[in-house]
Amino acid sequence: MTQADWEIKIESPTNQKIIGVVIFYFLITFILSRLMVYLVLGRWLPNFFLTVRGVHIHHFIYGVIILALDGLYMILRRPDVESEMFKIACAVYGIGLGLTFDEFGMWVRLADTYWVRQSYDAIIVVFLTLLNIAYYRQVVAGVREVGILIKKIFLRLFSIS
Repeated sequence: MTQADWEIKIESPTNQKIIGVVIFYFLITFILSRLMVYLVLGRWLPNFFLTVRGVHIHHFIYGVIILALDGLYMILRRPDVESEMFKIACAVYGIGLGLTFDEFGMWVRLADTYWVRQSYDAIIVVFLTLLNIAYYRQVVAGVREVGILIKKIFLRLFSIS
């Protein structure tokens, strides 16, 4: 294998669409899981949380299982990037990420504390990381353009040539 075999063309439109699908389902899952917890705790919905022998099974467990199964599917089946199954697998991956990182604070603290800041921070970090992966080159180009513009303004203001 050469180094070219390992290179990922992240800036390709196809990869940006894939990351867009993952981000969409990641955020929707986070929002819906938080909403469901609020509604259950507020007694607007019945308590449908899974409890086994007095132990509450948190939804990050479902997320980890989904990520493991989805990853195994992608490794073993290697669906074509343009296929419907690949798109579904990307959506399922986003759902698994959303369920897992919604309760990130729990697995960092190793405590049954749902309402911690780390969970919200993790959602933001994962979201921004995915955006950065998808649009890295555009962001760098934009930052360079802003730098050049600031330099021009500075030079004109102070008449430095």
